[in-house]
Amino acid sequence: MRLFIHLFSLLLVGCLNFGDDVELVGAEITGKEMIQVSELIGLTFPNGTKSIGYYFMGSGIDDALSIKVSIPEGTKDEFLKNEIFQNGNNSKASIQIGRSRSWWKLDELKDRIDGSSQLPKGRYAECTLGKEEGSWVAYISWMST
Repeated sequence: MRLFIHLFSLLLVGCLNFGDDVELVGAEITGKEMIQVSELIGLTFPNGTKSIGYYFMGSGIDDALSIKVSIPEGTKDEFLKNEIFQNGNNSKASIQIGRSRSWWKLDELKDRIDGSSQLPKGRYAECTLGKEEGSWVAYISWMST
């Protein structure tokens, strides 16, 4: 029986269709990735938002992504009007999909504001806004469970 269960498990895992991991930085990040993040999480980015780093983890059983963006000076309050900050939980970010990336420096943020939200279909998102080297940046994580 154990052998049957083991073989069945191997067959099941072997049949799963996993995607690829994708990492982009700076100019490699297009509007396509920003639209993807907006649609998945329901975020609206202020005009002039610049992408710094993007990491999509598609090779696991559940997809996940992280993105770091620079929010233009004077648009912080506009960004904070997003649902994740208005009606989400303000607990400190815990799912840091991008933590192994060189551009992910969440622990260095000053004046941080955290938001998290349980989304439909077993999805979860977190967003942290704060000052990094004098500029407002947002660290965003999303995962499907």
